[in-house]
Amino acid sequence: MARITLSKTAAQKAIDYSKEAYENLSRNADTLNNKVNSRFVNLKDPAYISYLELSMQMQDLIGQIGQKMDSVSEYCQAVIRWIDTYNEG
Repeated sequence: MARITLSKTAAQKAIDYSKEAYENLSRNADTLNNKVNSRFVNLKDPAYISYLELSMQMQDLIGQIGQKMDSVSEYCQAVIRWIDTYNEG
């Protein structure tokens, strides 16, 4: 049977990577919105209105991703605490 090795380093990397990934995703989405909005400001085109609706949905989905990333971080923190407790005993 395969052996799984847990490490505090691996758990911390998962926390760091998930935080970095979320920050990059959020920053890129903001950049996209800013560029599109600056090009189409005061435009009443149906395509732009559709884009705004989709942009709001995207922001909601990014928020959901952020919540999942927070869950990953919380789980990894629990793993780190467990490793600390296990190593003390």
